[in-house]
Amino acid sequence: MRTLQDQLIEKGLSQPAGQVKVSRSTKTRGKPEEQFTPREWAELMGTKRPTYGRAKGGALRQR
Repeated sequence: MRTLQDQLIEKGLSQPAGQVKVSRSTKTRGKPEEQFTPREWAELMGTKRPTYGRAKGGALRQR
């Protein structure tokens, strides 16, 4: 009677104990990093947007 591990090794679904398959990729590719211009950074941070605040009496006014 064989063990489950022996059956898995026989069918090629598992590596025998002591043998570890090392896979080395020759080249790893990731996503290219986006390069933002200073104008795009300012737009993302919202520096060119109008700002509003509460004025006397609770009314919203542009600063």
